[in-house]
Order: sequence, then C-alpha cells, then structure tokens
Amino acid sequence: MSSNAKNPLSKANDESADFVHQWYKIMARIQLPNPAAAPPLNYRNFAYIGVGLFESVQPGITGGSSFSPKLYQMPAMPKPDMSKDYLWSASANAALASMFKLFLTGTTGLTNANRTSVDSMEAANYARFQSLAPADVLQRSQAFGRSIATAIFDWSTTDNFTLASVGWVQSTLPGAWVPTSTPPTIVGAYLGDSRPFLKYSLKALAPPIPVPYSTDPSSQFYQEAKEVYDIGGATTATPANAATARWWADAGGPGVGYPAPYHIISIVTNVLEDHDAGLWKAAEVYAKTGIGMKDGPIITFRSKYHYNLLRPITYIKQNINPTWNSVLPSPGYPDYTSGLVSNFGPAIQVLIREFGDVPVTDDIYTWRGLPARRFSSLSILIKEASDSRIYAGIHYRFTQDISVTMGIDLGNEITKIRVVGPEY
Repeated sequence: MSSNAKNPLSKANDESADFVHQWYKIMARIQLPNPAAAPPLNYRNFAYIGVGLFESVQPGITGGSSFSPKLYQMPAMPKPDMSKDYLWSASANAALASMFKLFLTGTTGLTNANRTSVDSMEAANYARFQSLAPADVLQRSQAFGRSIATAIFDWSTTDNFTLASVGWVQSTLPGAWVPTSTPPTIVGAYLGDSRPFLKYSLKALAPPIPVPYSTDPSSQFYQEAKEVYDIGGATTATPANAATARWWADAGGPGVGYPAPYHIISIVTNVLEDHDAGLWKAAEVYAKTGIGMKDGPIITFRSKYHYNLLRPITYIKQNINPTWNSVLPSPGYPDYTSGLVSNFGPAIQVLIREFGDVPVTDDIYTWRGLPARRFSSLSILIKEASDSRIYAGIHYRFTQDISVTMGIDLGNEITKIRVVGPEY
C-alpha cells in the first residue's frame, strides 16, 4: 500500500502474491472444459495480461518503473495519485479480472458462466481486502487497476496480430513444407509481422537450417528423419516417450488437456511459490515470462515461413515408409523452428536468470492421476519438453536443439529490461 509520509499504513513490499497465483490457477480450471484457442493467440493474450499485472502494481514498488519506455511502441500508462493511499493488491485484483474478460473472448474465450466466476472471485478478494484498507483506498485502487486493464487492452488492438494465411503461396521446391491435414490447414503465415514487445524481436530470425536437405539414405537429413521414424511413430514410440509427448502437448482436448498457456504458467507459478515471491517480484516475473510467450512465437513463425521446411511425416512417407504415422498430428505450419519451445524456452530462461537453474516440479496433471514430473533443474525440464516433440513425431532433433538456443537468447534479452531499482 502506498501512503503519504504523514500516514504510513504499511510497506508496499509486504503485500502477498498468493491471490495472483490463485487467479491463474482458477482461470486454468474454469477454461479447462472450453474449446482451446489457437496457442499463439492465447500466449499473446496472457503476455499482455502479465504486463498489465505489473503495471497495476508498479507505482508501489520501491525504485520501480513502467515497462512503457522499454517495450516497443508501448504507450504511457495511467498514473495513480501518489499523494493518496493505494492497496496494490486491490489494484492487481481489479486489473486481472478486467483483463481476463477483455482478452478471453469469442468462441474459445470465457463463457457467461466463466465471466460470472471471474466477477465472483474479484468480489471475494475485494471483500478480504476490506480488512486491510478503508473503502476509499480500495475503491481508488480498484479504479486504477481497471484503468490499466483498459490501457493495456487498447494497446493490444494495434499489434497487427493475425493467424490468417490468405494469399500465402505454397512452394514446390524440394524439401518445402506441405500441409499434412485434410483439409489442408495453414496457420500463421504472417504472424511474424505482428508487433513484438522487444525491438530485438522485430527482425530476429532463426539461423539457417543446419542440415542440408537430401533424400539420399546416406545423408544426415535422412538420418535425422530416421530418428523421428524410430522414436516418434505411432507404433514405434515407447509408452514412456508417447506419454511424454502427450504430457507436453497437453493432449486430450477439452476437459482433459489444459489450453495454452496454462501449462507454462503453472510452472512459473510453482517456481514463484517455491521461492515465496511477493507481489512485486511475482508481477515482474509473470510480465517477463509473458514477453517471451509473445515474442517467441513471432520470431518462430517468421522463421517457419522463411525456411518453410517440410514436416518429418511428409519426408518419412515419401522416403522411408508410406504407411508411417506419428504419435501426434503435425500442426498446420512448417517445421523449423519449434512452436512449443518458442513459448516455453524464453520463459524458462527468464526463471533461470531470476532464481538460478533450480529444481522444479510440474504437477499440472496430478488431478488426472498422473504422477508429477520432478526435475533437478529448469534446464532439464526444457530439454524434456523439447525432446517431447521428437517423441511426438512432429519435429527433427536439429529443429529442437536450435529452438532451445533461441529461447535462451530471447530470455536473456528480456532479462536486460530493468523495471526495478537497486533497492529491490
């Protein structure tokens, strides 16, 4: 809570992040039965929500500063009246509730019942905050949080985000990607033109494909595809590897697999809870991991359609075994680089830079009776998530290895952003 010097009510840095973690957990539960949005869309939405969360509490951080001078084309955010008191938890609570309702819309967004649940949780938190601050402080804090939510949403509407691919022309060159679904699905051909959060991401591109395309059985490319054939086939994958593929793909559909981005947010939340992060640190980490979840796909889809590499299943059917099928279906975009790693990789690197390469537990599906996955480090977690796409039969190993490196690079760029001073 901020206060003037004459009436100090509490130290702002004492506020807890528990209610923020609960918001994300409850949002995951209420959206679990819903049809899933295209992953890049929801990663983008939650990226803005993370930045908005930070902006709703930033004025109360000792030495804190807004993201707006640091993120590409981000406008100045509303400012509170710092001569008056605020409970920043109440501001964050209102901002989150408003942003969830603003961003999660349409047929894959919140249902009317979901919106009622959001309103109920916002009200329940507000009622609990009444023991911490008087009514005028809570009302002022709530109004500020809602003003941030509106400003963030308005900014988001100008980012040129699209998953459409009208006008994209399929190449006939050897090794070029062809859609693998029936009817053909082509997603995100122009996503790379969307406005990123970082100037770094405006032109960033994956390095050239490291393995020359060839159909020669003695070539390295053939051997890369043969590995996918051996370990990512519907009838050749081991049960353990197939289970790993499905775990990281959040497979199963509504009511079984969580829609994006709740899996990575669950991991972020677990790390924050393990380290007893307060409201300010949690808000900063949700924002910075969110930046990775928006810019990672922009760089990745730019790379996908630049290099336009065919999926393993196409190569395998043409050159190894025409009856082969993968553990999971290939998505409707080219192979190189990896979509899953573009979302998880930068976020994991932000966590590593913030807390170290710490042990972590991924328990997102324990409610289904599946054992939690425990990793001795965050690096080992991202390695398994990366390998899972080879086990799924949908990516080559070189694609995954380079995608991990790209995630590290982007995560490092994100951590250069300073939004808190040395006092923090």
